[in-house]
Amino acid sequence: MRTTLHVALPLIVVMLATPVFVSAQDMLPAHEAEEDLAEYADCVAKRKAFRKPVAEFLRVVPDSAPFYRASMKAADLTCLNDAAVRRRASKLEMRLQPATFRGALYPALYRRDYGKAGPPAGMATVAAYELAKEFDGEVSTLPADYAPGRAIGDCIARNAPHDVHSMLVSHPWSTGEDAAIGRLKPVLANCLPSQQTVRFSREALRAYVGEATYKLAIASSAPAS
Repeated sequence: MRTTLHVALPLIVVMLATPVFVSAQDMLPAHEAEEDLAEYADCVAKRKAFRKPVAEFLRVVPDSAPFYRASMKAADLTCLNDAAVRRRASKLEMRLQPATFRGALYPALYRRDYGKAGPPAGMATVAAYELAKEFDGEVSTLPADYAPGRAIGDCIARNAPHDVHSMLVSHPWSTGEDAAIGRLKPVLANCLPSQQTVRFSREALRAYVGEATYKLAIASSAPAS
């Protein structure tokens, strides 16, 4: 059963395509597919040889002409083979949209760099982000749902870094993630502009909060200039 966060407060709908991992015999249930995607992203994030292509991919404007090619350079077949071994499948096919892959990478990068240490102090006071500095491309062409999702994710991460940490380090659809999301619902409501409603899939919530949290953690960990 698929659930969405729905804070009753016009309507912003942010939905990312669900990743699909397919074995030689059958299609995995959605929850298992999300778990496998998280594990796959963790594997890619830990591969030193892929740090440069991953960083380059994350700076490409989503849905722009170079986006798909950059996503393929960041994908790692070794990690896909590892997923096949875990599933005891002789062949495992991964079908996912580049935007879904991008959304899974930021939580994975956060887990890699801050999963054990926790969120750095000072995330709430990091200077406001500038989209033009986050992408190598024309930000006016960003998907319409990106800017509001990015802003909400940034607000949540600044106001509840420890609950966000709990969500990001929990397995998708686990009781730990359920509990963290429950604690974040009032924070999400307070981060909405007046008279607006937000409906997030869990994938979208992980994506936007993961991106914001990782970027805030990096900025707050940087040496003072």
